[in-house]
Amino acid sequence: MTVRNHRLFRPDGSAVRFVETKNQGGAFAAPEPTHLIIHYTAGGTMSGAVEWFKNPSSQVSAHLVIDHDGEMTQMVRFDRIAWHAGASSWRGKNGLNKHALGIEIANWGLLERTAEGFVSWTGQRVPNSRVVLARHKNFQPNREHAWEVFDQAQFDAAVAAAKALLGAYSIPVENVLGHDDISPVRKQDPGPAFDMRRFRALLLGRDGDGANVMRVESSTGLNLRRGPGTTFETVKNLPNGTRVRLLGSKGSWSEVMELGPNDADAQDGWVHSNWLVEV
Repeated sequence: MTVRNHRLFRPDGSAVRFVETKNQGGAFAAPEPTHLIIHYTAGGTMSGAVEWFKNPSSQVSAHLVIDHDGEMTQMVRFDRIAWHAGASSWRGKNGLNKHALGIEIANWGLLERTAEGFVSWTGQRVPNSRVVLARHKNFQPNREHAWEVFDQAQFDAAVAAAKALLGAYSIPVENVLGHDDISPVRKQDPGPAFDMRRFRALLLGRDGDGANVMRVESSTGLNLRRGPGTTFETVKNLPNGTRVRLLGSKGSWSEVMELGPNDADAQDGWVHSNWLVEV
C-alpha cells in the first residue's frame, strides 16, 4: 500500500474508500504525524463505526477503520487531526490527537460472561470460537477477562496500512502504540487479543524469527492448547520461563514446540502470543 496526497492507496493503484467526517481538527503540532495509535471500535462492524464517526454528536473519529475482512475506510486525511486519542500522554507529549494517526479495528473488545455464553456491551452474543481469555496489562491485570479475537485479515490489513503510514511520514516503530498505552486508566484497547509484539515486529520487516526461540513470561504459566483458540483442549500448562520454538502463527495465537533439557523437542501446541517474549 502507498500514501499519496495524504490518502491511502492499494497495491493495484486504487484508492481506499474515503468517507470524510466533519469530526476533525486542523494540522498536526509538527509538520507531519509522529505517532500511530491502534484502537478497537467496541462495535461489531466497520459500517457501524463509520456511521458513528460521521455523527457530529459523537465527537470522535479516526483516520482509518478496518473491517473483519480487511476492507478499509479512510475518514480523515493523514495531514489532519482526527479525534481518536482523547485525554492522553506519552513521553512528554500530551493530547496525542495533535501528534498521532489513528487506526480503528472493528472488534467488540472486552466481553461479558453470561449463563448463555459471552456477550458484548450491547448484549450481542459472541461465539466461543471468537473469544480469548486473557489478562490485560492495565485493566485488573491479575484477572482473566474475555476479549473478541481479531481476524487474520484485519491484522494483515493493519500491518499493510501501518507500513505505508510509517514509510510516508517517517514514524518510528517505537511510536506505534495502543490506546491503552497512552490512556492506561481510561482505555483497554486494543487489549491483549491484539498481538502488538508481533505487529511491531512485522513493521520492522521481520516476523519474530531471529533465533525462533521465545520464553513464556506469565506468573501463572501459559496454557498450551491443541489449536489456536480457547475452544481447543488444554494439553498442559507451560510454567513461567519455559522456552518454546515458534512453528507458525494465526492471528494472536502462536504454534509452538515446548523445549525440554538441552532444547530438545517436548510437546507441540498453540499458545496466546501475548505471553511470549524474545529470548
